Amino acid sequence: MNSLIKLFTLTSISLLAASCASTGVQYPDWSGQWTRIGSLNWEPEGYAVAGEPPLTPEYQAKREEFQRLRDLGVLVGDPPATCLPPGMPRVLTMSFPFEMIVTPNTSYMLTDWDSAVRRIFTDGRDWPAYMLPEFNGYSIGEWHDENGDGVYDMLSIETRSIKGPRSFDSTAVVLHENNETVVFEEIRRLDDGSLENTITTIDDALTGPWTVQRQYRHTPFSEDVIWVEYVCAENNRHIQLGDEWYFLNKEEGTLDPTRVGQPRLIPDTE
Repeated sequence: MNSLIKLFTLTSISLLAASCASTGVQYPDWSGQWTRIGSLNWEPEGYAVAGEPPLTPEYQAKREEFQRLRDLGVLVGDPPATCLPPGMPRVLTMSFPFEMIVTPNTSYMLTDWDSAVRRIFTDGRDWPAYMLPEFNGYSIGEWHDENGDGVYDMLSIETRSIKGPRSFDSTAVVLHENNETVVFEEIRRLDDGSLENTITTIDDALTGPWTVQRQYRHTPFSEDVIWVEYVCAENNRHIQLGDEWYFLNKEEGTLDPTRVGQPRLIPDTE
């Protein structure tokens, strides 16, 4: 996997060298609310159209086993179902809207999904000797003026040190347990109403780099923009006891089964 990472890093450096960026180049206005276009599958068109995920035989077998268990009511292969953060790259599917804040040294991606914050450092720093693993990882970006009009129009990003467990989406497409994932992004403003992110994931659960293009619809800031706070633990009724999962029935005060043959648990009131 190291050779693939090196290839994409060299490509990023070449793009920067080819750009006509200078100290006088202006930063873009990407303010407002951005909302997902496409499905919540990692492939925006859905797997029925785009084809199956490019998993290794080992991780394809894992996915099939996870799907079998999920049909029985066992919550596996979807970490956010247990209120873990989506992490990178899944957060980019944007179940909820997000906001981009652009500054010269750091750009921020603020998402309503678990109130996640991504910091993308664009101050020219190198990778630190030690990076604390986090679900969103550690991101370094570079701005590019691709058309030479004096305004940056593309932000390239590399993200490392991503903590697990993580999945691409809720269909049990999980990333490798070694958590050596590296994600490359190229974010561009397509027009006044849309933003596109070309995302390439390198991970040992995959047969090779997996590139998808996610698009987001723009809503300018106004009184009509609604931001929704999503707190997973607030409404999550899934409870794990050992290796068993139950659904909390608040009305009856019981733990209801989530799989065939699982006993219903009723608290002892005596």
